[in-house]
Amino acid sequence: MQNMNNQPDHELGWEDSIQQDAPDYVLLTPGDYIFEVTKFERGRYTPGPNAKMPPCNEANLTLKVESPQGEAIIRHRLFLHSSTEGMLSAFFSAIGLKRKGEPTQMNWGAVLGATGACKVKNREYNGNKYNEVQSFYGKDASYYQDKPMPEIIQQLNQAATGYQPPQQNYTQPATQQNYSQPTTQKQPPQQQGGFTPGAF
Repeated sequence: MQNMNNQPDHELGWEDSIQQDAPDYVLLTPGDYIFEVTKFERGRYTPGPNAKMPPCNEANLTLKVESPQGEAIIRHRLFLHSSTEGMLSAFFSAIGLKRKGEPTQMNWGAVLGATGACKVKNREYNGNKYNEVQSFYGKDASYYQDKPMPEIIQQLNQAATGYQPPQQNYTQPATQQNYSQPTTQKQPPQQQGGFTPGAF
């Protein structure tokens, strides 16, 4: 891992000099955004005295959003509990790992680097406003059989397919193999044909 100065991450001494300022917090305008999961950590939720949620595993996610206001970071927690199964399904559908109405095993190994779309709102806490995921959009077309596909999902799909043409151009050099095949071992019969006249 590297920091903003392209130096490898390393331990700092107590008297070391520091220079890098903390990045400005980007407050997003509420709306639809494409996100990328840049960090995933397994945790354990321990409830307080008045909490409604019992102890359970939790997934701590860091979502990166590119926006006209700049790069924004959203922290999002998912509780691994039957009462929040719908929220887990919504997240995995957003990153394309769940189809509508079908059971799926949660594949946490595929979460890091995954992209999806979500609706963002602003939450106020202690006089400060923060970015918060309001809801996730299913990535798979199965979620839009009886309703129009949201524009943000169309943008996400276009961004994903934007990487395919270079791959198609990359596969075309295989035609060079067809060009090189005539020069392979199929010519010895012609040489043998040239050898038989010499046998006269």
